[in-house]
Order: sequence, then C-alpha cells, then structure tokens
Amino acid sequence: MMLLIDIGNTRVKLAWLGPSEVLCSTQPQSLDYADLARFVAQSPQVPDRILGSNVAGDVIAQALQAACLHHWNLPVQWCDARTGAQWLHNPYARPERLGSDRWLGMLGVLHRVRHQLDWQQGAPCVLASFGTATTVDTLVRADPATSEAEAQFLGGLILPGVTLMAHSLADGTARLPLAGGPCVEFPIDTHAAITSGIAAAQGGALLRQWRLAQRLNPRPPRLFVTGGGWPSVGPDICEALARAQADLHLPEQVPQWLDAPVLDGLACLGRHPG
Repeated sequence: MMLLIDIGNTRVKLAWLGPSEVLCSTQPQSLDYADLARFVAQSPQVPDRILGSNVAGDVIAQALQAACLHHWNLPVQWCDARTGAQWLHNPYARPERLGSDRWLGMLGVLHRVRHQLDWQQGAPCVLASFGTATTVDTLVRADPATSEAEAQFLGGLILPGVTLMAHSLADGTARLPLAGGPCVEFPIDTHAAITSGIAAAQGGALLRQWRLAQRLNPRPPRLFVTGGGWPSVGPDICEALARAQADLHLPEQVPQWLDAPVLDGLACLGRHPG
C-alpha cells in the first residue's frame, strides 16, 4: 500500500493507493498541518512506500518526515519538478524552481489523457487550480523529432487566489468589506462588485490561456479545473467559456473537475518510476 501526500499552501491532502490502482480512485482526505503527525501515529494502515509533494516549507516537511520515521521507520520520498522528465519536458532554466504541485498536477493530467484520441491528435490541455494561489498551466504533445519526453509544458500563470483577492481588498482599503455577494454582469452594490470583479479576474486569466492554447491546434483545448476556489467562480467562468466557444464555432466542452491532480501525479510516479 502506497501513501501519497500533497502538502499545499494551507492544507494537506493525502490518499492511499492500492497495488492494482494507477490513479487515485477514492476521495482524498484533507487535513490541517497540525493533524498530520497525529494521522501517522493513529493510522491503522502501514504503507510500504510514501511519496510526497511539499510547497509549504521545510518545517512541515521535516515534522512529517520525523513522524514517518518514528512510527513506520519509513522516509518520505519527496518529488519535485525534476521527477518524471521522461514524460513531460520542463522548460524552466532551473527546473526545481517550478512548484511541485503544479508539476505533479500536470503529470496527473497527462496520464489521464495520454491514450485519448483528441490528445493523440494534438489537442492541448489546460489545468487551472483555484487554491490559495490560482495557477493556469498548459501542456501539449511533444514533437518526437525534437524531444524525448511525451509532452511539453509550455508555461503558465500564477495570480492571487479567490480568497486572497477578497482579503487583499478588505485588508488593504479603509472601507471595502470582505465580500460575499452574488456574481452578476452589472453589479449595483459593493459586495456584488467585489465578487464579480474577482470572478472576472480569475476567468479572464483562464480564458486568456485557453484562447492561446486554442491557436496551437485545430482541436479545441481540454480544460481541467481543481481547487477550493472553483465553486465560487466556476459558474461565471463556465458561462464565459461557453460564449467563447460559440464565438469561435467550437463544440461546447465544459471544464472537467479533478479532485486531486497532484495526488494523481504522485500515483503515476509511484506506479511508473521510469
């Protein structure tokens, strides 16, 4: 049994991966940082391997490592953006500077689509993660004549997440509230203006990258979304995406929700270390 751990900016996700599984098939468990060592101490299962991703700093990672060594005598194998290069090319000058969560999420997407016809015919994939920060990353099939990897990470955006945007306005101004209003086209009160502005900013970033990806191949991009901020902006973004697809005379494709693409990426590395 393999234990997969994704230490994010604010919380931890983890999942168990059985011997016959390739991608996570069960709902991941979400924990606060403070509960991680307790989970290890009280777990009725003992893993034979632990794979982890960490973007929260050394202190939390070291505490987890100590707990796993103490209770299981098993170290965590930390994965970063240099792991899995046989599948996905990382164009960063220093590949380790790319966040492991973004990288592993793209590996998870790649292993979902690699055998699907639209991907094999050149359709790009866009992964948008609406967490503490929002990231929008694009990957395409690599040219076998120029790359040994299966796919190419083209690059991506990082912007403040939904909650960060709301708090920045409430904390950085004298009179604006922490908004909780509806998202509408033409807001006529402050709460709705803030909520709608945040959704417009998040959706604008995503649609920018989706349109850039759309130019790369006649087949429309596949769009995958994840993260706790998606429910608050998703309806507005889906509506804007549908309009964009209609304007370009493309078939309507709704974003595909992923519970835990980082854990999917870890699962792929665990099953296919290459």
